[in-house]
Amino acid sequence: MLLSMTVRNIALIEYVHIDFHQGLHVLTGETGAGKSIVVDSINLVLGERADRSLIRSGCEKASVEALLDISGSPQVQELLASQSLQADGNMMPIQREITVGDRNLCRVCGVIVPLAFLKQISALLVDIHGQHEHQSLLDVKNHISFLDSFGDEKFQAQQAKVAELYHVWKQSSQAYSALRKESNQRDQRLAYISSRVKELQTAHIEAGEAEKLAAERARYIGAEKINSALEMAYHAVLAGDGTQNTATLRLKTASDAMHSITEFDERYQALAERLSSAYYEVEELGLELRDILAELNFDPDRNEAVQERLDLIRRLERRFGMPADELIGHAQELTEEFNRLQSMDDRLKHAEVDYKSKLLAYRQEAAVLTEMRKALAHQFEGLMEGQLKDLGMAQTHFECVFTPPVGEDRRIVPSENGDDHVEFFIAPNLGEPLKPLGKTASGGELSRLMLALKTAGASRNLVPCMIFDEVDTGISGLVASVVAEKMAQIAHYRQVICVTHLAQIAAMADYQYQVEKHVVGDRTVTNVIQLDHEQRVAEIARLLGSVSQNAQSGFVHARSMLSSAQEYKHRHTQ
Repeated sequence: MLLSMTVRNIALIEYVHIDFHQGLHVLTGETGAGKSIVVDSINLVLGERADRSLIRSGCEKASVEALLDISGSPQVQELLASQSLQADGNMMPIQREITVGDRNLCRVCGVIVPLAFLKQISALLVDIHGQHEHQSLLDVKNHISFLDSFGDEKFQAQQAKVAELYHVWKQSSQAYSALRKESNQRDQRLAYISSRVKELQTAHIEAGEAEKLAAERARYIGAEKINSALEMAYHAVLAGDGTQNTATLRLKTASDAMHSITEFDERYQALAERLSSAYYEVEELGLELRDILAELNFDPDRNEAVQERLDLIRRLERRFGMPADELIGHAQELTEEFNRLQSMDDRLKHAEVDYKSKLLAYRQEAAVLTEMRKALAHQFEGLMEGQLKDLGMAQTHFECVFTPPVGEDRRIVPSENGDDHVEFFIAPNLGEPLKPLGKTASGGELSRLMLALKTAGASRNLVPCMIFDEVDTGISGLVASVVAEKMAQIAHYRQVICVTHLAQIAAMADYQYQVEKHVVGDRTVTNVIQLDHEQRVAEIARLLGSVSQNAQSGFVHARSMLSSAQEYKHRHTQ
């Protein structure tokens, strides 16, 4: 529940601290005193839109802090834990700060959090109801959950069974839909896979083959260069090209020429001998070159085959976007997919059978839930009409209207809640047709209807703190007394904070606060004061319209109302 709230620089409020308790709290005050400012402050700290016009004139920023007891809210504790936030025991502080410069800070447990998280967590703790903002209970989507909250353990067990079967069916449905989609694309996919598998199988790539070929190709590149150089040298020195244009032949010619003139000069003799020596040396080099060439194992055909194989592998790597070794596994995956697609008809048939069997199981249990829900709705309708009768709407007919949730194809769409769509309808006056609850126009009828809903569900596991912002619009007289009694009944189960102009509701409060404004210096300031018993008497007398000439009678009436309220609470809410 809400333990306290501190407001700084919001509209006419400079500083206000309010302590709250368990039970019914009532805020009263003159029109324009600032009661709506208090509600706006609560809205702000709970995550509603930040209106910068709320910042007090002349101030740069405004803030609202609230302290909440979350001991009875395991959902909130789980949500905090999911964000690694830790409350101080069971105390959870939240804060909202806004500035004229559009800065907007939200803090939970002292940590800055997104606004969406603040709204998510505060929605589990506080429900605010204004004259035309009935929030969750007037939201059609929530009607079925509100009705279901009145179900007993047997009903809740059936709910859980239907929810479980729904999720089982949903998984089967998703698998079946995926197979159908895959089947629609099967022929095109089969043709694609077939061509790719054929290409990879034809290539017949082996693990590590690309690396081995690359190393072999590197060796061949060196051998080719060596072979070419040796052949060139060998042909130049010894082999020739079918002519006399070799080093050995030219040296032999030169040697013979010089030997023919050795008798003429010793120098010619020396040159002839040197040329002979050079001839034999070069001839020996040529023979050695020939031997080396004979020893070389360079196979041009193999070299070309290696290069072609490498080119093929590189092309496949580029086409499939993966290394050669991964192509082997990819070919296997494609083959398996090809086999799966070929067996698609059988798998599709099995998936359809599974889908239909799970849908049937869901439908059978959902039908049981529908009957149980309709029986529950009948009880709930009687309860609501009884509450409305107490609130002066004795002729009102309340009904839970069941319609199946259908999709675009007009078929009933399974849901976690079963096959039902429930909406609350009312006919406020005898002879009028039923209309959706949300379209009820009268403010007084809306107020009483909302209060009837709240009272009917007061003992159920709903939001622990309820705030009513002048929901007594259009209510007076005896109905006002009944509304006050209903408020007390709700407050027996949860914390209630109510802004009201009705003396009957004020008298029923466990705690009463007066919102007042006064001038300090040259500024108007709004304060909130918790009233003691005598102050409550005076304030209730004011609400009754007591003026100076009949003040005493007004005070007597106020005391009587307070005493009667205490007696009622003692009899009915203890």
